[in-house]
Amino acid sequence: MSDRREQIVDAAAHVAAENGLASLSVRVVAARAGLGASTLRHYFPTQADLYHAVVGRLLHPHLDDLRIQDRDASATERLAECMGQFLPRKEDHAAQLESWLAAYALAVGPERTDNGAHLLASMAQHARERVDGWLAVLESEGSLRGTDRGRHVTTLLAVVDGLCLELVTPGSLTTVELAHSILDEVIENVVVVS
Repeated sequence: MSDRREQIVDAAAHVAAENGLASLSVRVVAARAGLGASTLRHYFPTQADLYHAVVGRLLHPHLDDLRIQDRDASATERLAECMGQFLPRKEDHAAQLESWLAAYALAVGPERTDNGAHLLASMAQHARERVDGWLAVLESEGSLRGTDRGRHVTTLLAVVDGLCLELVTPGSLTTVELAHSILDEVIENVVVVS
């Protein structure tokens, strides 16, 4: 990434950290980076391009490859560890899902915005790319059921989204432990060859 592009992504990440991802705009980020809007547009022609770069920067440290390459562990265990990063690890961390839900509300809720739609699209694209990468490793080992890796990506992300929604639903009986257990079962019985 060029120095100028990196400077813009740094500025955008700081704006997002201070005011939330929905606060990103070309003008705000350009001002924070000390650039004109036209210079920013040279590096990021669309708002979606800017969102994609920033979301990638913010999500990447939270979605590690962990032991996906470690053949000493079972494919099920490795994928469950990686996919488990999308879920909270402890009950008191479930509140973090409120930001995830807010991103959906900004994209598809009654007060939806274009920025919210760009944000959610970018988050979804990064998640798909990450999960697809993990599944590609397992596929190369012959550990993936069937030949439709894209379908497995969709299945896993649909399960994770459903579990996250269940975890933020008031009165839900789903615990963090149960959510991880359900995800593990889906991986073992639907995605990975035992």
